[in-house]
Amino acid sequence: MDRRLSPSNDHDIIRMRKGVHLIIGVLAFFVYAYLTSLIRETATETFIIGLFAVAAGSMMPDILEAPTSWRHRKLFHSKRALKGVMVIFCITTAASLVPPPLMPDPAIVYGLSCFALGYLFHLLADAMTRMGLPE
Repeated sequence: MDRRLSPSNDHDIIRMRKGVHLIIGVLAFFVYAYLTSLIRETATETFIIGLFAVAAGSMMPDILEAPTSWRHRKLFHSKRALKGVMVIFCITTAASLVPPPLMPDPAIVYGLSCFALGYLFHLLADAMTRMGLPE
């Protein structure tokens, strides 16, 4: 039996994909954190919240629709979800530019923005595969 197709290696393939999504999300976060730091100083606590949020966002599509499920790449892996997450990311990023007295809590807005960033890059990475994203 070919080792690449054995059941024990199927789990490794799934874990590798999750790892790739996590790496892509964290790399996108570091670029985003750098760019936002050019505009406004980010507290260390807020940075850490953003890092955990982007990690959660990077994993969320596969948590909602597991790669081993028949439901994989349905609603939460769709172009519609991509558009929705893009809108959320743009709104939260714009909200983070509002001066502090008008913004409710910068850490919450930054965390939501980073979560959306992770989700967004997960979907963009999936869109580059042969299977792509459904409508």
